[in-house]
Amino acid sequence: MRARWAVLVLLTAAGTAAAQEASFGGTWRLNRQLSQDLAEHIKAVAGSAQMAGGPRTWATETWLPWKAGFGENERLSVRDFLLAAVPAFETIEIEQDAEEVRTIHGEAGSRRFYLKRTSAGTSAISGETVKRQARVEHGQLLLESKGKEGDFREAFSLEGGRLVYVLHLDQKKLEKPLDARLVYDRTE
Repeated sequence: MRARWAVLVLLTAAGTAAAQEASFGGTWRLNRQLSQDLAEHIKAVAGSAQMAGGPRTWATETWLPWKAGFGENERLSVRDFLLAAVPAFETIEIEQDAEEVRTIHGEAGSRRFYLKRTSAGTSAISGETVKRQARVEHGQLLLESKGKEGDFREAFSLEGGRLVYVLHLDQKKLEKPLDARLVYDRTE
């Protein structure tokens, strides 16, 4: 009899955990008053919009005036890309089942993460192949995309009926890692 009760308790707990995981699903709209300014955070970690530096190698005398280091074009490209991506964070749709999580960012596209295995995807910043992984841990939905050029970690949690989205981007071409906290209200 005790064994039956133990099985029933375990099944109920598993069902409750599955219901909690599914609660991230839905369409969410950014609450600007409760969120950090993502564009300002990007500007702070990506550096100036202007090129800086000079040649840092053998090319001390050039045919044309040289005002930029070799990495400046790439840094500015990443900065511009991230700033152009800010509108994609206005609305996020999350679809989740027992096997996978899909995040949809309006017209900007979607991403798929598997909860039970690692998968591959493409970094929109560098074009490189990244490993993607998802898990639910301590009431948070955690997504990670990792490649040679960078690491993008995302944490979703529910607080008072709102979705709290914390992102961390550590990318070689940024001056510092990007950290931001965004808060969303459910639209459905």
